[in-house]
Amino acid sequence: MNAITISLLVVVGSTVLALCGMLVVRKLIPSEEARAHHEVAGYLLGVVGTLYAVLLGLVVVDVQAKYQQAALMAETEADSAADLFHLADSFPEKQRRAIQETLADYVTIILQQEWNAPKAGTSEASTRPVRRIWTILNNYEPVSNHEQQSYAQALVELTQLADSRRYRIVVSAGTVQPILWTVLASGGIVTVLFTFFFSVESLKAHLIMTSMLVICLSLNVLFVVLYSNPYKGDLKVRPQGFEYDAQSFAEQLQGRVIKPTTQ
Repeated sequence: MNAITISLLVVVGSTVLALCGMLVVRKLIPSEEARAHHEVAGYLLGVVGTLYAVLLGLVVVDVQAKYQQAALMAETEADSAADLFHLADSFPEKQRRAIQETLADYVTIILQQEWNAPKAGTSEASTRPVRRIWTILNNYEPVSNHEQQSYAQALVELTQLADSRRYRIVVSAGTVQPILWTVLASGGIVTVLFTFFFSVESLKAHLIMTSMLVICLSLNVLFVVLYSNPYKGDLKVRPQGFEYDAQSFAEQLQGRVIKPTTQ
């Protein structure tokens, strides 16, 4: 589902359900009986609302932080691939060609297979290029001082690339656990249910206040839903770094065409 559909389901759906529930409770519980429990209900609502607000705020901040970290790691992975590509120019022709062509294949796999997969990074196709580069570097013995310096930096860049890829694979499974989704949904429902037991003489005013509360809560939950997986959905991290790499590698490898996927 796209972001618009999810937004309608979360915000509009929850608001409609809340208003229907409020109308049912108003018919079942007389106003006089509801007013008799206002003091206790207000105190409990304050406690429940505060606890839920703290929990929801922490989750929102955590999800946003992980989304930004995922974007940073994607750029690090692309940057390391580009740096390693250029460092390979310091090696003999055989190793240089092998490393650069393998990196070109790696970027193509990322763009054409993994990035738009249900879980970015679940494909094993990108594992082979990384292992091949490790094998090339491990079997290569630098001779000159220049080669030694480039070789040491190449190992650093390859390590960063592999670590960033591993992070992408792990995070693509989602950053919010099922138990946390259950707690968020239950806390929101309980918080809204408390508002049903307050007697407001004006039905219009009661509807407006309940709608405002539900919309405020559902928008925060919607934020968590949309950003819970940085590599999935309409708001997923974009692979601009890999697209740039694909174009750059294609220009430097004669006769090789690598086209970045369109988003």
